[in-house]
Amino acid sequence: MLRAYFKKRTEFRRKRKIAEQVRNGVLPAGVPKEDIWEALSATKPRNSAEMFGFLTAKCEDSKGNVKFDNRLVSVKEVTSAFAKKLVDAMVGSADIVNDFNQHKMGAGSTAETDTQTALVTPQAGAQAATGGAAATHGATSQIYRSVGTLTAGSAYGCREHGVFNASTAGILLDRSVVTNIDLNTDDVVTWTYELTVNAGG
Repeated sequence: MLRAYFKKRTEFRRKRKIAEQVRNGVLPAGVPKEDIWEALSATKPRNSAEMFGFLTAKCEDSKGNVKFDNRLVSVKEVTSAFAKKLVDAMVGSADIVNDFNQHKMGAGSTAETDTQTALVTPQAGAQAATGGAAATHGATSQIYRSVGTLTAGSAYGCREHGVFNASTAGILLDRSVVTNIDLNTDDVVTWTYELTVNAGG
């Protein structure tokens, strides 16, 4: 019984450490998304609701060869602009929040803040936005999931990604700075963005 107690306590400490990293915007190295979700749920402050943006990427070259697959690349940053949009939608029927399915990527490496409203150095040209990606539930009904595929119009180091509600300008839901992804012309990146909402109580 004592061994089980210490095992449970050690596991909770591990979850608390993972959750603390994510709440500070730090990507826990080598930790699967499912473990992160579990850690956040287990350590959620009482009587509070939390939102977290998880961004996963898959990269292929122009011939379809996979360079990397299903890599968790960021755990932040949901913006103040989206929070305001969400509240406005609850207050007035003219505002909607079911159109945040435009993915964009770029080369800007400026650190994320919740006050940002655009990418720093977005990719230009016809391939600069997804044109409206599919939006579904994720693993649970409390996860908003959008998958967008973007093609590199030229060779560059991709450092940022954003989810918007319009292909031009629009409101930025989440901007993520990622570890540099070296892209060649016509490389394809499939971005999976999941907004997880943990209810209060």
